Amino acid sequence: MEFEYDLNNIEKASELVLKSSKSNILLFSGVIGAGKTTLIKQLCKNLGVIDTVNSPTYNLINEYITKESTVFHMDLFRIEKIEEINNLGLLDYLASKNKVIIEWPEIIIDQLNQNYSHITIDYIGDDKRKITIKNR
Repeated sequence: MEFEYDLNNIEKASELVLKSSKSNILLFSGVIGAGKTTLIKQLCKNLGVIDTVNSPTYNLINEYITKESTVFHMDLFRIEKIEEINNLGLLDYLASKNKVIIEWPEIIIDQLNQNYSHITIDYIGDDKRKITIKNR
């Protein structure tokens, strides 16, 4: 599934991601500056997160509480070796029933045995983006 959006309809893009995803694991790919964190902020808002959502680039994992569950937001950009994933306890997060959102999942995507939704964000203009959602 594909959808084009800009900041004026990012809420609709977020709703589409939630409706189209067949898994609690959401993987976000795209070049630097494509808008992964911006879309994830809206997604977290739609999930009921009231905390400030920031990119977990330096602390690797952010945890947000909603009324009904927990959302784990991860950024694997700085991970260089698959062994580092084990140190993070990533498998424990993936085994939970909570929403797990991962930016820069390329280092682990071929290792995943769980079902996931892979959301790719591409530039199609200065303000416009295209998301492609694939479920596995």
